[in-house]
Amino acid sequence: MNSQAGESNSGAAVRGLLLVLVAVVVGVLLLRSVDDPDDTTVTDTAPPAAPGDTLPTATEAPTPTSSAADAVDTGSGTVATVATTVTAAPATDTTSAGAEPFQPRPAAEVSVQVANSTTVRGAAGRLTDRFKTLSYITKTPTNYVGTPIDRTRIYYQPGSLLEARAIAGVLELDADNDVFPMLADTSAVQGFETPDVLVALGTDLAE
Repeated sequence: MNSQAGESNSGAAVRGLLLVLVAVVVGVLLLRSVDDPDDTTVTDTAPPAAPGDTLPTATEAPTPTSSAADAVDTGSGTVATVATTVTAAPATDTTSAGAEPFQPRPAAEVSVQVANSTTVRGAAGRLTDRFKTLSYITKTPTNYVGTPIDRTRIYYQPGSLLEARAIAGVLELDADNDVFPMLADTSAVQGFETPDVLVALGTDLAE
């Protein structure tokens, strides 16, 4: 009888211990639910699309290209790409293609005086008349005192070189070898009237 009573007491003790453990576990679970009431899992689920709606798709990041573009932050979390157009300055032609070279003044703006160095009478007057027909401003024909000149010479005032070379062409002379700066001493020219161009008439053209 005593052994049966001991076994009954042991079983009761085990059952009591199990009840205590169950109570402790339940109590712990209750305490956790009270301390963390917001411990819930939120699932971001998009609402179902209505018929006819287009579901948004992911936007791919712009791929860098060789064209000039700047990324601009709009402040709302969106990056906008602004294309930059670079306009090249037109090339400037620095050549003077088509530009005319310097030209002599018109004959009507150039004064000429003929001085005869030869013994051929009237030679200076005849050549002066020829210049008149070419519209030159003619000064009084005169004489060049001294030894007769074999080859006609053309003298020019400063700034009248081109005009002197043009007159050399008219007389079929050498513009490089028969044209000279104006005489420093013009005393040999009788009645010198300070023309732009002085023609010292030689024997080659006097006749």
